[in-house]
Amino acid sequence: MPRLTRINYMPRVLGFSAIFVAISWLIYVRDWSAGLYLLAAVYFLLYPHSVYWFDRLRESHKGIEIPAMLFDAFMLSLWTVAIEFSGWVSFTLLAAVVLNNTMTGGISQFIRAAACYGLGLLVGALLFGIKWSPEAPLGIEIITMIALQVYIFGVAWVFSIQNQRLFRTKTDAEKKNVIFSTMLKLSDLGDQFETLELLADEALKVLQGLYPNQSFGFVLKDPEESTLHFSAYTSDLDEEQRALLCYQLSRVCEYLPKGQFVNIADQGDDSHVFPLKQRFDRFQGLLLIHGQTLPKEERQSMRLLLKQLSTTIANKLLSLELKSAAERDALTGIYNRGRLEQEIAAAQARLRDNENAHFSVIVIDLIGLKQINDQYGHMAGDQLICRVADALRTTCREHDRLFRFGGDEFVILCSDESGQGAKALIKRIDHNVKGQAVSLPTDQGEAIDVHIEFSIGLAGSDQVPSEEVLKRADERMYEDKKRWYAERDRYR
Repeated sequence: MPRLTRINYMPRVLGFSAIFVAISWLIYVRDWSAGLYLLAAVYFLLYPHSVYWFDRLRESHKGIEIPAMLFDAFMLSLWTVAIEFSGWVSFTLLAAVVLNNTMTGGISQFIRAAACYGLGLLVGALLFGIKWSPEAPLGIEIITMIALQVYIFGVAWVFSIQNQRLFRTKTDAEKKNVIFSTMLKLSDLGDQFETLELLADEALKVLQGLYPNQSFGFVLKDPEESTLHFSAYTSDLDEEQRALLCYQLSRVCEYLPKGQFVNIADQGDDSHVFPLKQRFDRFQGLLLIHGQTLPKEERQSMRLLLKQLSTTIANKLLSLELKSAAERDALTGIYNRGRLEQEIAAAQARLRDNENAHFSVIVIDLIGLKQINDQYGHMAGDQLICRVADALRTTCREHDRLFRFGGDEFVILCSDESGQGAKALIKRIDHNVKGQAVSLPTDQGEAIDVHIEFSIGLAGSDQVPSEEVLKRADERMYEDKKRWYAERDRYR
């Protein structure tokens, strides 16, 4: 049903009913024709309802209220002439025309209504003639003034309701825009941050910006374990609260359809943890909301944000997993040659920016791998490679980077200004890895014992140009390999 017809219905019914009473009284006082009663009853009592129901039952969404208001202007001017311009009644009819049309359609609608009103006066003059009798009994004037007030009040009340609805609609639209903007921010975070830690921290800041009275936390939990795989919290939660939250969240069950209460302190605030519906590999994502209870109308928005956050984190974890798979050797799990080239390029860039940011490269080549593959099978050879990779990984320092460069070659990249750290690392490798006995399975289902042997080469950017470090280390590794074979007659 058209909105304007619905708005004008009650003011028209109330105002026209009061006008009917005044005009009926005036007809009785002045002893006019009884037929005017019937005409007044039809127009002032039946006509408002007929407009409303006609517009309501029509199929079209285009209402007839605007033409109806112009018709009102024409008819009310006819009644003005018919009642001989009775003072307050005539004024009320004119005021109704001006008020309703101007408030509804502005100046353009008022001009059209004024033209219809003038046309009605002209037609009325032709039908009834011009008689001027502005005086009317006091009771009629009082009723007329009451009718005018009732009509003005009705119009004002209806428009007040409409303004409130418009305000609520505007407020809701603004909230939806904020929610939509926040969802876009959460969606873009996956492309802006390289690690899950940075992404989670920024996502929680975005949520807290939208809900400043809340504190937030995010964890990844393996349902089969009692510890958390990953956790992040907003900065307003202190270390003691975070530690208690980690303990509480690690005990939360996997499925929480309506959220679960978590008590972190003797405070009046509420703390609830909600599951993110997206699965993160074997982990379950949980979002903690701590603070004032969210109103009901905010909870739907929060569900949308949780869904977007879940999708963003899942995409980032998948991206990191794919990146890790592309950068790591499938057999050993350490970085591959492609990642080595990226790391060396980054080290060279740091050296260009800072002349003291030198780096060293250690190249290690396994000796005897081909013979083991040929004699005992590739299962034994693969196991040897894995054992050496594990031993090197354990021996390297935290900031060293270990790579599988080829079939039987490994490379270690060291951030070492003087090269002394790399030399010390080589000594530890000689002591902890070289000559170590390992048991290897063969393709025949047996086991063999071999000793790890390799040649090794070292070069640093403090000695050679950074573009030649890897090449020089590789050359020195081959020189060491020649010496190793030269010293052992059985391998000649």
